[in-house]
Amino acid sequence: MSDSGLPAAASPSATAIGPGATAPLARIGFLEFAPGISRVNGWTFLYVNFMIMPIVSFLSFSQGYVLKEMVAADPAEIGRTTSYLVTMQEIVALCLVGYAAALSDRFGRRPVYAFGVLIAGLGFALYGAAASVTELYVYRFIYAVGISFAGVMIAVTAADYPSERSRGKLAGISGFLNGLGVALGFFAFSRLPSVFQGLGYSNAEAGKFMLWALAGLAVTTAVIMHFGLAGGTPTGSRQRLSLLETLRIGLRQGSSNPRLVLCYAGAFVSRADLTLIATFVSLWLQEVARGEGLDGPAALLRAGLMTALIQFVSLLWAPIAGILLDRFHRLACVVGSLLLAGIGYTLFGLQADPFTPLGYVAAALVGVGQMSCILSSTALIGQESPINARGPVIGFASLAGNIGILATTFIGGFLFDRVAISAPIVLTGVANLLVFALALRIWLKDGRPTRFDPAEARSGTTLDFGH
Repeated sequence: MSDSGLPAAASPSATAIGPGATAPLARIGFLEFAPGISRVNGWTFLYVNFMIMPIVSFLSFSQGYVLKEMVAADPAEIGRTTSYLVTMQEIVALCLVGYAAALSDRFGRRPVYAFGVLIAGLGFALYGAAASVTELYVYRFIYAVGISFAGVMIAVTAADYPSERSRGKLAGISGFLNGLGVALGFFAFSRLPSVFQGLGYSNAEAGKFMLWALAGLAVTTAVIMHFGLAGGTPTGSRQRLSLLETLRIGLRQGSSNPRLVLCYAGAFVSRADLTLIATFVSLWLQEVARGEGLDGPAALLRAGLMTALIQFVSLLWAPIAGILLDRFHRLACVVGSLLLAGIGYTLFGLQADPFTPLGYVAAALVGVGQMSCILSSTALIGQESPINARGPVIGFASLAGNIGILATTFIGGFLFDRVAISAPIVLTGVANLLVFALALRIWLKDGRPTRFDPAEARSGTTLDFGH
């Protein structure tokens, strides 16, 4: 153990992506990457940010279709069963996110990321073959293992790849690609059951082929990751951290930096926001569409179009948000983002019929708020994380995010079945407003900063974690 509180590093990786690299900084257009990141790595990173989102979000989005059309679950238990499946997934994530962060510091980001996506693909393939709710739990567990590793690596690579001057802009472009990827899943993949139904297949067979298409996408993406992402770690060395050491460092950094506390709280609500849109917003929209007389594939398609609108607005807003994050103080951006998201979710969830002009306006506001929260939190945590604590800090933020998803889905499933099918959306709006109050307090105590100053970033520092 070194006097920094971190275990002594092993020999440097031959493909380290840290500050010790001497090559000029790679650029793609106006995007500047961190030392050691090549243009090939940069292009692969952008591709992954596009294709990872259908893999991460579509299984939850299609859950209502799977339960109703493929395994014939009890209609009165759809909300509760969905909640239990997502809750199980988040329990798996709670157990694995610390290991994922520690392994990424030991073996590098690339193998952990590719492994996670490959296992998620296996989960999709098995999910498509499920014949009962019991089998869904088994296959969702396998999928959860993969997504747990991939989810942490999404955040870690987002902190690793940009230079500080391009952190906001790269976050904005990544957010644009994320939104485009989610829209691809919701719009293109949600059309597949209708296409296969038109070819004469049953609703259950159409759903199976849809999920197998997602499995193929996941396997292809894992292969591209393996050959295109950078190897090694940001420090150029391999840290052998145990799970407890990883969590301890993440907790200690948060306790000494209120901005990281806000990042952890922001992860709690923003990760839950993504799951909420993929799960309960989809269920709500499908139930409303079914109430208007549409069958399963048609209801899924209509829900997909509304959800695609949310993501379309998100992706249009993302580049603008990225520019703002490199111009205005990132803490102030988090404050504004949480306020927008809180108002958007609350207004959307209070609509008796979401398929009205006001419903569409509220959905657009949700898109702006959701993307703003994700990007501002990503930029702030990347800025505030010392380079040798990046894995533990982001691992702890991921842990907070998983707890947020767990709480939202568990409570949301009960509210969906017992109170109102739109109640989980209102719950999420209230949660965003509560974290907004915390963010506002921290911003005011910091002197209400408004302009971004690269000199205050801690992303290039190496701290002493002495006991």
